[in-house]
Amino acid sequence: MKSRDNFEHPHSSCSAYSSSALEMCSCSSSCSCDSEMCFRERERGRGSSRTLAYFSKTSHIYVISSLLFISVYIQLIPLTNCDASPALRHSNHEKAAVPQFGDSSNNGRSGSSDSTTTSIHHVHAGIAKRLASTVGASSGLSAATSPRPNLELSISPRQLQKDGQPSFDSPWTWRCSDGISCQRQLANGTEPRVSLNVCWLTCGEYGALWPQPTIKTFMGTHLVGFHAQNAEVVAINAPHKAVKAMLGYAGNVLLDHLFRMSPKDDDVSPGQSNRGFEQNYLAITLTAQNTDTRISLGTDESYNLTISALYGSGGTQVNVDIVGATYFGVRHGLETLGQLIAYDEFNKCLRIVKEAAIEDRPAFAYRGLMIDTSRNFIPILYLKRMVDAMSYNRMNMLHWHISDTNSFPFYSKRIPHMTTYGAYSKSQIYTPKDVKELVLYARLRGVKIIPELDAPAHAGNGWQWGPEEGLGDLALCVNAEPWRSYCGQPPCGQLNPINNYTYLVLRELYSDFLEVFDKDVFHMGGDEVFFQCWYYHTEIRNWLHSRGTHDLMDLWGEFQQKAFARLIEANGGHYIKPIVWTSDMTSRGRQHLSPNDYIIQIWTGSSHSDVREILQEKYKVIFSNVDAAYLDHGYGSWLGRDHMWTIKTWQNLYDNDLIKITEYHLGSNATYHVLAAGQILGGEATLWAEKVDQHNMEMKLWPRSAAFAERLWSSPRNRSNSVYPRLLHHRARMVRRGIHADRLQPESCHQISGYCSDPSSRL
Repeated sequence: MKSRDNFEHPHSSCSAYSSSALEMCSCSSSCSCDSEMCFRERERGRGSSRTLAYFSKTSHIYVISSLLFISVYIQLIPLTNCDASPALRHSNHEKAAVPQFGDSSNNGRSGSSDSTTTSIHHVHAGIAKRLASTVGASSGLSAATSPRPNLELSISPRQLQKDGQPSFDSPWTWRCSDGISCQRQLANGTEPRVSLNVCWLTCGEYGALWPQPTIKTFMGTHLVGFHAQNAEVVAINAPHKAVKAMLGYAGNVLLDHLFRMSPKDDDVSPGQSNRGFEQNYLAITLTAQNTDTRISLGTDESYNLTISALYGSGGTQVNVDIVGATYFGVRHGLETLGQLIAYDEFNKCLRIVKEAAIEDRPAFAYRGLMIDTSRNFIPILYLKRMVDAMSYNRMNMLHWHISDTNSFPFYSKRIPHMTTYGAYSKSQIYTPKDVKELVLYARLRGVKIIPELDAPAHAGNGWQWGPEEGLGDLALCVNAEPWRSYCGQPPCGQLNPINNYTYLVLRELYSDFLEVFDKDVFHMGGDEVFFQCWYYHTEIRNWLHSRGTHDLMDLWGEFQQKAFARLIEANGGHYIKPIVWTSDMTSRGRQHLSPNDYIIQIWTGSSHSDVREILQEKYKVIFSNVDAAYLDHGYGSWLGRDHMWTIKTWQNLYDNDLIKITEYHLGSNATYHVLAAGQILGGEATLWAEKVDQHNMEMKLWPRSAAFAERLWSSPRNRSNSVYPRLLHHRARMVRRGIHADRLQPESCHQISGYCSDPSSRL
C-alpha cells in the first residue's frame, strides 16, 4: 500500500494548471516554481513528485487581481523566477531589486525577461494602474511618486540547497526540564543539538513511554544511533510454530515502523559514511513462554524488556531481549521498544537508549473500546486503523456493536434475509471473509474483537421478513411512530419474545457469528427494553394473563434464559461467557442473571446505587460509566434539540479511576477483596455512532482513548504534572503513524512545553 507521503498527482508539472490564455508559470523538472498560482516540488532520490495546485483555472483572473492589489498596497510584487529561492527570488545571492509598476524594462521584476510574467503584467497593466491609483489616492500619494523602500536581503549560501529548494537549519535544541517535559532553547553552538523526539526518550521517569510501565522502569541517559536497515529480529523462541510465526509478524510490524520513522531522503547507501552510525546494529530477541495464540480475559500480558550495548571495532551492537509469558506480552514489549526509539533529525539517524530494564504488566485485564457500526456503516479499513491505534496504546478489547434497530450489516449465511432487509446497501455489508480477516488482523496486534448482537431491544430493521416467510412477527414495533410511544430512540424495534421462531433465528445468527469470532465470550446486549412496545400487543397481554403475572420483567427474564441457551447450542454445547449492559434487569431482575455466568457492563453513572448492589452480589463488571466514558457526548443532539451531555475530555477519562469508584461504594477494605477476586475486569470507552462515521471517528476516539488506556493499564494514583506533556508527545507519535488524532493544544505547546499549563484558565 502506498503511503500518504508518496502521493503523486497525475499532472506532471505545475504548468499543467496554466490557462491557455494566461500562462501561470513554467517549470522544468529540476527547478521549483512557487508563484502565486502553483508550486512544484521534486523529491530527490524517490523517483516520484508532488504537485500542488493552489488555484483552479476559473479563479486565475480573480486571484491575480487580488494579489496585485495586495502587492500594490505593500509596494512589492512577488517574483516568479523558477531559478530562485521561493521567498524573495534572486540569483547568485545578489540583492533583490524592487519591482516598479509600469517599468517596461523589467516588466515588474528584476533580472529576468520571463515571458510568463510579462504576459501577466501586460494583461493586467490597466488593472494594476487603476488599483495603484486607488491606493495612492487613499494615502495622498500617486503610484508614480509614492516612496518605495530599498529592500535588501542577504542570504547565506548554506540556506539554499543545490536544487534551489529552501533548506531548514534549526537554531533550536531541546532539553528536559524538571523531569516533566522537553523545552525548546537556542543552541549555544558548543553542545550537540538534541531534537524534540530524541529529548523525550530520556526525559523524566517514563520518557516517551505511553502508557507508563507498572512494575519497574529503568532507562539510561545515553543514546546510540543506528539506521533502520541495521535493525533485525535475530532470534525467536516459542514452544509452538504458530506462536513463532506470530512473533515474526509482530517483529516485522516494528521494523516497518522504524523504516517509516526515517525520511527516505535521509537513507544512507551502503558504504556511505554518516557520522559512523552506519556500523551500529540493533539485534532483537523475542521469547514467548506458552502456546496461547488467542487472547482471553485470563491471558497473561506481562513482559520484561532489557536493552544493553556492546562496543567493538566495527561499531556498537545494541541487544534487545523481550520475554513474555504469552505472545501478547511480547507484542506489548515490542510496542514499548518502538517508543524507546526516535528519529534524530540533526544526525539523520534513529536513536535508542543504550540501556534499559522494564518489567510491566497491565493493572486490568479488560482495556477496551466500543464502536457502533449499525447507525452508520464504517468500512473494514477504518476498523483496522482503529485496531492499529489500540495496539499503540496496549488496549486489548474491541467491542463491536455490529447491529441495532437502524441496520443489520453483517452477512448471515444461514439467514441471508437479515442482511437483505437490514443492510443500508449492497456495498455496506460485512462479509464473513471481511470479518475473519479483521479478527486475525486484530489478534496479531494484541486485540480481541467481541461481537454484540443486541437483544431483545435495539432489534428492528432486518427482522421484518418473518410474515413473508410464514414465521410470523419476529420483531415488534419496527419503525413505529410516534416513536416515543414504542422505544427510547428512533427507529424502533424489539424482538417478539413469544414467537418461538425468534429463538430459532437467534440460534442461526449466533452460529454465523461464532464461525468468524472467538467462542469464549459474547455480548448479548440487553439494555433499554421498552415494555410499552410489548404491552401494546394483545398476544403478549394474553401470555401475561396465562402466566398469572402482570410484570413484563418475567417475560424479559424468560427471553434472556432462552436466548442464552440458544447461544450455547450455537457454540456446540460448550459454555460461553455472556456480557450484558446494565438495565432494568440488572437493577430489579437480577434473579434471571447468575453472577457465575454473566459479566455486567456498567453504563449507568459511577455513583448510581446499582453499582454497589452489583458488586456486592459478586458479579464481574466492566466500567463504561456514562459520566466519563462516553466519547460521543458533547457534539450536539442528532435529533435537533440541545444535548444534555457535555463532552468527556481526556482528563475525565484519565481520572475515571475504577478503584476509587469501587471504594466510593464499598469502602477500602471491601474494595481490596473485590479486586483480589477479579470482579473488576476493567473498563471500556464507548463511541456510539449517531454522529460518527469513518470521516470523524478517529478524532473522536483519539487521543482521549489514549488517556483511558493509561488509566486501565497503569492505574496511576493521580494525574501528575507530566501527564499532559507526555500525552501531547504520544499524540504526535500517533499522528506520525497515520492516526488522525484530535488536537489538544497548539503545536507550540508541544515544542515549548511547560508554558501551556494553567489549570485555573478556562481557555
